[in-house]
Amino acid sequence: MAYTPDFEIVHIGVNCRDAAEAEACADQFETLFCLPVNPAKESADARFTGTQVEWMKAPGRGRCGHIALATADLPAARAYLEEKGFLFDEDSIKRMPDGRILVIYARQEIGGFAIHLMQK
Repeated sequence: MAYTPDFEIVHIGVNCRDAAEAEACADQFETLFCLPVNPAKESADARFTGTQVEWMKAPGRGRCGHIALATADLPAARAYLEEKGFLFDEDSIKRMPDGRILVIYARQEIGGFAIHLMQK
């Protein structure tokens, strides 16, 4: 039986010009859509509203930002996508303490968005 990936969109990362724009966008999203700013996910690079939208404090990967997709079997999902011609950037790999890949970005963008896979 062929492998069937279980991709799940985890969040959308939106590239902002700077930290002030990221904060303003997060605050506006919170006000309009009742998605609270999530201080637990705040980092030097990004501000989150809920867990769904990551407001980048400086332009990151992708012309517009990135889309994060989680999967239970990242190596199998990667192989599945590579069979379809999707390529990955080895320099983007972040690893778990045990050496398994936690995050990897694709080389291609879709609609101006970088794509990254995450291990569930």
